[in-house]
Amino acid sequence: MENVKAVVLAAGEGTRMKSRLIKLAHTLDSQALVSFPVNTCLKSGIKEVIVVVGYQADKVKSLLGKGFKYVFQDKRLGTGDALKRAAPLLKDFKGELVVLPGDAPFITPSTIVKLVNYHRKEKLAATILTALLPSPGSYGRIIRNGYKQVKKIVESKDAAPEEREIREVNSGIYCFDTQKLLPLLSYIESNNTKGEYYLTDIIELLNERKLKVHALMANNPDVVLGVNTPEELKRAWKILKKKKRKK
Repeated sequence: MENVKAVVLAAGEGTRMKSRLIKLAHTLDSQALVSFPVNTCLKSGIKEVIVVVGYQADKVKSLLGKGFKYVFQDKRLGTGDALKRAAPLLKDFKGELVVLPGDAPFITPSTIVKLVNYHRKEKLAATILTALLPSPGSYGRIIRNGYKQVKKIVESKDAAPEEREIREVNSGIYCFDTQKLLPLLSYIESNNTKGEYYLTDIIELLNERKLKVHALMANNPDVVLGVNTPEELKRAWKILKKKKRKK
């Protein structure tokens, strides 16, 4: 894909994994978790991938190698702050920016291509990859304003009871118009239960400026599944084995 760059957010410690090893270094099918979204970006045709590192940064770099641009997030202040670290490398870039979490093992190249193509076709400021989950759990909920426009994303821990009933969830995977995104990163505030800068707050900021934000729902909900705990890693292994049996 021409005129597309990607940022993979790989700075978090992953404390829920209850391991001395950074979460993203845990393996799935002989590959480190962080390798999956990075390799998916390359296979989709994205030529430049920026990786935001922090906790055990050298470990992540050694797993991925030299073919990427790395930026360092010294304090883990949330996804919004992490993306802000990459902003200096993007200030003159006028194409689309795909942003992914480092723990997205089931995202596929075809899904990335579909996300970017939809974003371009609809001339959007932001496109969010979403999925319908029967039990949304800790995933952020998609709050729509009408048929297509997404009004905001509410983190599960900050959601009202009626918002927690919503089954459409945020994957943490986005496509942005880079030049509409970058000026808003400094407006993200940390007034939430964790005191972090949530990238999800960008959606409300775009809405305030009357810019178009849509969600593209994945056909297979597996593509949005992350890995944050030992139990979720076991679940990922089961999904992977099931996919191999089907092949």
